[in-house]
Amino acid sequence: MTSRRALPAALALAALLLLGACGENSERDASQQPQGATLRVTIGTQAFPEALVLGELWRQALAVNGYTVDLRKAVGPAEDLDEALRAGEVDGYVAYTGTVLSIVAGQEVSGLDPTETYDAVEDYYEDQDMVVSEQTPFENKDAIAVTDAYAEANGLASIADLAELDSFVLGARPEFEDLQLGLAGLREVYGLDNAEFVPAELGEQYALLDDGEADAVDAFTTDPQLRGGAYTVLDDPELLFGSQNVVMVVDEGKLDSIDSEAFMNVIDTVNSELTEDAMVAMNGEVTDGRSEAEVARSFLRRVGLMTPLRR
Repeated sequence: MTSRRALPAALALAALLLLGACGENSERDASQQPQGATLRVTIGTQAFPEALVLGELWRQALAVNGYTVDLRKAVGPAEDLDEALRAGEVDGYVAYTGTVLSIVAGQEVSGLDPTETYDAVEDYYEDQDMVVSEQTPFENKDAIAVTDAYAEANGLASIADLAELDSFVLGARPEFEDLQLGLAGLREVYGLDNAEFVPAELGEQYALLDDGEADAVDAFTTDPQLRGGAYTVLDDPELLFGSQNVVMVVDEGKLDSIDSEAFMNVIDTVNSELTEDAMVAMNGEVTDGRSEAEVARSFLRRVGLMTPLRR
């Protein structure tokens, strides 16, 4: 028979054993998922709406999975973001593969498909202790767009078909006329010597199409104007404009400190959902006045990414 005096001691011993077991379990759990200050990361973006949406998508998805993200918006163009990463001012940033390859790495992009471009970017950063996430299905790159009616009337499916016209008017931002990734390249690669150039400020080129002042315009493949189905984006079979998928570039040292597998799983899972149609729609919502944060939140809820990912 246990004495009354011995009972409290036995209970105390049991409690200590239980606490010890809980401590072991807690330590085991902690070893499986990083905790505390190491979960904080800083992500940089460029200033235009799509880049801000992408930053919000990553920030919110990471937050659901236990990370604290400081989102530095509108840091600057690609070269500024790359410098900020190297200086430790950001831990990662929203990057477009073709821009990284051409502007940051100083390499050729024309003629490269998305896989070739991605591999070149990955090789470039691997030598500099930087890691690249998986790329998005969508690209945001220069393209030539016409109205659906003009494409049908002239049998246009690719940029090469424009060379069969007697002449056509091309509207684009002023600098496009002399760029190799512009009219100069279109003339060289596709033989478009029949193009008459009309300058237009960025964003105004679709009005030229609608008003009949241009037959074709320089567009970007995720422009919100393309969501209405009134325009045809012509194929670029020679890949003059290269490839522009989105990746996160992140410092390898930082990645190791925040559980690289868990972190990249979040980024890669979000990226896998970002089709061209999805980005055109989200860009359109921002144009209509919704904030980037609201647009990102709605999308993540729709695709089931506002709950923690299972590892």
